[in-house]
Amino acid sequence: MSNGTSELNQNSKRESLRPVSNDKRIFGLLTYISLWISSMVVIQLFMIGQSFLPPAGGLNLFQAGVVTVVSALFIGWLFVVNSKPGMEHGIPFIVQARVPFGYNGARIASLIRVIPAVFWYGIGSWIGASAIDYITQTIWGWGNIWLFFIIFQVLQTAIAYYGIQSIKWFDSVLSVVIMGFLIYIIYQLFNVGSVKVAESWSSTGTWGLPFFAAITASVGILITAVINNGDLSRYLENSRKNNWIGHLVGIVPMFILMLGIGILSAAVTGIWDPIQALVSIIPNPTVAVAMMIFIVVAQFTSNLTINIEPPAIVLMETFDIKWGVSVIIVGILSIATFPWLLISSSRFYTFIGFYSAFLGPLLGILIADYYLVRKQSYDIEKIYDESVKYNWLGLGSLLIGGVIGVFFLEISWMVSLPISLVLYWGGHLVLPNYKSQLVQTISNGKSIS
Repeated sequence: MSNGTSELNQNSKRESLRPVSNDKRIFGLLTYISLWISSMVVIQLFMIGQSFLPPAGGLNLFQAGVVTVVSALFIGWLFVVNSKPGMEHGIPFIVQARVPFGYNGARIASLIRVIPAVFWYGIGSWIGASAIDYITQTIWGWGNIWLFFIIFQVLQTAIAYYGIQSIKWFDSVLSVVIMGFLIYIIYQLFNVGSVKVAESWSSTGTWGLPFFAAITASVGILITAVINNGDLSRYLENSRKNNWIGHLVGIVPMFILMLGIGILSAAVTGIWDPIQALVSIIPNPTVAVAMMIFIVVAQFTSNLTINIEPPAIVLMETFDIKWGVSVIIVGILSIATFPWLLISSSRFYTFIGFYSAFLGPLLGILIADYYLVRKQSYDIEKIYDESVKYNWLGLGSLLIGGVIGVFFLEISWMVSLPISLVLYWGGHLVLPNYKSQLVQTISNGKSIS
């Protein structure tokens, strides 16, 4: 049975998703920032950055830099906006989603967040296994990527199995080491390829569709984490300062660093594979091995926070199974995504655009509901009431926005997010049943769910 606490551990079940009171929060500002510093070493961001410059992309170095800064500031703002419900009310994403989608509808909507996480979990683990394989090949002349992939999965599952405290301390402790490696990589990129960097800066490039597609892909990588960040912010000490500083300091600089390293590596090496690109700029095998160890650690930290916790919480809530069991299931599912095929597929970026088409509406509806409909106020007990199984306005707005976004795949969430936001808010303004909720919210100063 569950121990009755809202702090996740291996025995937690559905009742652990009750609100976390402020005196039970485990993250102060510094530990929260350090958690995100380590979690933001997302190798997939590195790969996205590599795709901006020729031959994969059509931007020059200046345009790629503009994409990086714009995307970073926007993603930081989104984190602040959608993390507030979790921080202020102590509730996770799956509970927040019950308001616009209904008790059961939230489980349907959450699949849009869960499925990409499972895929990225597998991809991150495969990248980590590739790094381990390189290490053993370099030192002993032997490797087995399949064995390393399974070991990688087992170790990550073991850390996540013990819950939020385990994730907190593993990520926080490694943040300083990770920062040091990133600074070294940037130094080495400029040291090896300063001439090529200058050439990439002065090339023609484009401010057209490829520019906006680059922003879409960059933000699309982390829109998943924005959506469910209530899972983490519910453990952050509740204050406006913690929300703004915690996300803008913990996320924005690291986002810029990771995209920037990918962009620079493309300019210097012209190699798309992240392992090969990093190895090509390393001066000797000893440093190369250290770099591969860094990649392994980076995959651990980002997977724990961004790709393991969200689907595990949804499984735990949906089936009322123990957290530890849920983590194991997520690990197995990530293997079944065949990441070794996806990461080398020419459809890799199509995959990002497609799921972003539906993630945009999901985020837009969450924002519209909390800020425009509920006026930043929840009736918490009603959220945990199972009487409203489905909110058809929320689900319908999600479907319509997502389908339209698919037709604009290169800029999917840019189109689909505002469409669903307006549809959902507009429904509360004009549809009689929903309009009454909005009127009551405004007149009472307190939302109903």
